[in-house]
Formats: sequence, structure tokens, C-alpha cells
Amino acid sequence: MLGVDGVLRPGPGEPHQVRTELAQAQVGREKRRRSLVVFHHFGDAQLLDEESPLRGEWQDSCPTPLSTAAFRPHETLTLQVAASLIRQANRIDRSPVTNRAVDFVLHTGNAADNAQYNELRWFIDLMDGRQVAPNSGGPGYEGVQSESPDQRYPDLPSLAQVPFKPQGCRYPWYTALGNRDVLVQGNFPPSDASRQIARGGKKIIDLSPARKHEVCEDPAILLDPERTQEILSDEDTEVRDVTPDEKRRLLTRADWVKEMFNSIERPGPRGHGLTQRNLDGDTAYYVFEHGPLAFIVLDTVNPGGFAAGSVDAAQFAWLEGEMKARSKRSFDAEGRLVDADVEDRLIVVVSHHPLERLNNPLPDASGHERVQGPALEELLRRFPNVIAHVTGGTLANSITPRPDPQGRGGGYWEVNTTWSVGYPMQGRLLEVVENADGTISLLSAVYDLDAAIDPRDAGDPTPGDDVNEGLLAAVARGLAARDPQMDPSAVGLAVSDRNAELLLTAPFDLSAVDTPPRHRAGPADEARKVRRRDLLRSLASFS
Repeated sequence: MLGVDGVLRPGPGEPHQVRTELAQAQVGREKRRRSLVVFHHFGDAQLLDEESPLRGEWQDSCPTPLSTAAFRPHETLTLQVAASLIRQANRIDRSPVTNRAVDFVLHTGNAADNAQYNELRWFIDLMDGRQVAPNSGGPGYEGVQSESPDQRYPDLPSLAQVPFKPQGCRYPWYTALGNRDVLVQGNFPPSDASRQIARGGKKIIDLSPARKHEVCEDPAILLDPERTQEILSDEDTEVRDVTPDEKRRLLTRADWVKEMFNSIERPGPRGHGLTQRNLDGDTAYYVFEHGPLAFIVLDTVNPGGFAAGSVDAAQFAWLEGEMKARSKRSFDAEGRLVDADVEDRLIVVVSHHPLERLNNPLPDASGHERVQGPALEELLRRFPNVIAHVTGGTLANSITPRPDPQGRGGGYWEVNTTWSVGYPMQGRLLEVVENADGTISLLSAVYDLDAAIDPRDAGDPTPGDDVNEGLLAAVARGLAARDPQMDPSAVGLAVSDRNAELLLTAPFDLSAVDTPPRHRAGPADEARKVRRRDLLRSLASFS
């Protein structure tokens, strides 16, 4: 837990809160329940090339909300943080409630921070267990943290650049597209100017007061290639020379999709959910099934720009079709009941953005209108088989009931998991169980990094390399908790937004549904198993 003095301290694990906003809890369900799926959910690793000339740390001096967190004090250590979260997910290899083994991992986007190839490559290599070299450009550190009067960790920037071999994810993993994966700084479509800056050797440190005021007042200036070039050429713009690196090239959506196929064969799956259809059609949405569940993964990035999301009309129609194909009972747009001769499945919708952040109406380059959150919510309510909407993209853990005011179905739960790049750096274990009483439960448990609270206590998880990434992850969490731009009290909300049992009325009879088999572990399966008692202690020990 974070003390009032800003110091992290051990805290107790948190009990599960039973939430009955959508259905009542029946007595004895704990003895009757049967697990259908267990999966890890985390997102927003935002692996960051802090040496890139395309970084805009100077934007933090702008007062506009767009500019917050352009710089983070721990940003040299994002790879070590992600490796630590993966190790913890490996340790928690089964449900603390039913003891069912974990089936897969779901990452909901923003693997990269600045739409760069090397950042995405780092993420895939971390998940694959391949050696990663966090450095870019020339040897040594070329970022903005090279000068500081604080000498507590004098070698920190250089240690952060040392290659290491991560443990790798032991489970099959699926992914979604986030705005930072394909938009510069998560906001701006790549332009000729930004591509040139990313691969070049000139890094903007600061702007003149007049120019900065202009950009802060109208961030859309940065969408204009000519205006961007003017800023770079301004003699009052402070510029530093850095070593160019072609691996900093900016990604398109098609590049991002293609790179997901450049991954080890096991634990898989090939493409991590994406298929040949995505390669051929330049799309990033897909569906995969696990036993009686279907996971429909959306692309909510607005290619027109800015961090908030929305959905294109073609994808919206595709989503409706996929839900129809898995719902014997649904409702059309006029509220009429529709019966279909199909096999029922429980539906989990997945996206980078939660509903409240699907408010970006900006048309794409072709001028097509976008579908926003209210329309998506109404569509999901028309299908009683939808039980959850799993999202990321924010700094807070939150769980929101989404009832249907028209009574067409029992509603669903929106489950948002905090970013892993910033404090509190957590992941979430989710499980779907049927209670054999006409209800189902979504079981949520939040967990912390596999890192020491006090960096002086940090062990080395991979002693065979030249750096203790466990120490660096511990330092990163301490720095993130003290980030002056962040409000640590805003990330936790209630215990019931972290560890909770979420009740729902079962939309169809699940008594005849077979229990799905568990996954087959892959070559990255090096994590040691932990006893049930140790697992419970690791869940949400920080508040």
C-alpha cells in the first residue's frame, strides 16, 4: 500500500466483494460452481523508447489534458516492468477459487508507446521469452534523464539499457490494437514529418515560449506536416543530436497485424488471434472461441487521430453479425425478439477503450463517420448472451454494471484493468463459472508485479544475464508511485473494482455444457508453481 508519506509498504490481500447489481447470489453456489475459463488480463505495457527523437517530453509543460504524462520518471524501465508482470502472471497459474489452470492471456492494446517498430518488437520478444536489448540508437543512454543532482541510483539510465532474457509468457496470448500502437504519442496519425523525425538524429528538447503556447492551445498543429517542419526548423527550438535508428520506424495498422505473426509457434496461437483475413483486409478485429464462450476483439482506434476511440461502420456491422451467429435469442433494432437456429455461446466483447472513452467522432481519411460508445452499448444490450466487456486504456481498475433498462436481458459487466506502465502496475485474473442455479459469476482478482517493495530486497529472477531486472522493476514502481502528475488515490477506487464476484443471470441453460480442457503449455513454461496459499497472498497486496 502507498503511505501518506509516499512510501510503498506491504499490505494485506483483499477479499472478494460479492456484487449483486445484476443478479442475486444463491446460497450454496460455492459448492456447485463449475469453471468455464480462466484468463489473465493486462494492457498498456506502453514499452517506451525513451531515447527516440520523436518523444515529446516538453509537452508536460502544457496545461492541456492532452499533454499529461508525456514524460514519466520511470520511463527508462518499462521493459523491466512488463517482464515483471509477465513473471507474476506465470506464477499465478490457476484460479484461487476453483483451482482451474489458466487458459490464456488477454492484452488489450498499447503494447508500444509511440507507434514505433522497436517498441512493438520488444513486447513480442518479452512475451516470447527472447532476449531483449532495451537500448536504441548508439551505445549508452541518450535520453533526457542524463543529468540529475540525485545520485541514489547514479547508474540507473545505463543499467536500463543492458540486454536481458525474460521468462516469457507460458500461456497462449491474444491481443488488441491500442491507439499508441499506431498513433504518434497515442494521438497523431504518422506523417512524413514524424516518420523523418523518428528515424533521424535531431531530438526536440523544448520550444520557444511563443511556439509552445501556440501548440499547447491547438495540439492539432502537430497533425500538420508543414507546421511540424516549421517547429523543427525554428532557431529558437532547443534540439539535441542523437544517434539515428531505422528500427524506430513508425507502424501502420497493417504493419502491426503482420508483426503479430512474427512470434514463436508455442504457446501461440499463430497471429495471437489475428488471422489471414486481417492480413488480407487491413483490419485488426477478430473472434476466437473457448468452449462455450466467444471472445470478440474489437479495433477501437480512430485512425483520424487522438487518444479516445470509436468504431467504423463496417466493423460495427461485423460485430452484430458475429453476435447473431452465437445467439439463439436476441432483439433487433426495433426491439422485436429474434429467434435463430444457432448454437448459443456466452459472449465477451474485448476492446482497448472502455465505453466512456469511445467518444471520438473524428472521421477517418476517407471521411467515414464513426460509431461511438452509446451506440455500441445499445447494440450489446440487444444480445442477452453478452456477459462482459473487457477493456483497458485507463489508469484505474473499475468494474461497472451495464443493466438493460428495457429488460431484454440481464445486462453485462464492463471490466476495466489499469495500465501496467504506471502505478499501480497491476494485472487481473478473470474467471467465468456457472453456478448450477441459473446464475453465472465472473470472478476478478487483481495482482501486483513480481517485484520487491523495497528495491534493496530485490532478487534477480534471471541471474544468468548481466542485470537484475527485478531490482529495476522495483525501482520503477517506486518512481511511478511518486510521479507528481499522478494521483495515486485515483487508481484504486473501491476494493470491489479489484477483487470481486460479479453475479449474472445465465442467458441460457449451461447444465449440458462440457468443461473446456486447459491449454497446453509452451516452451516458455519455465515459471515455478506456487501453492494456493502463496497465490492468495500475491493478489492485490497494494491499495
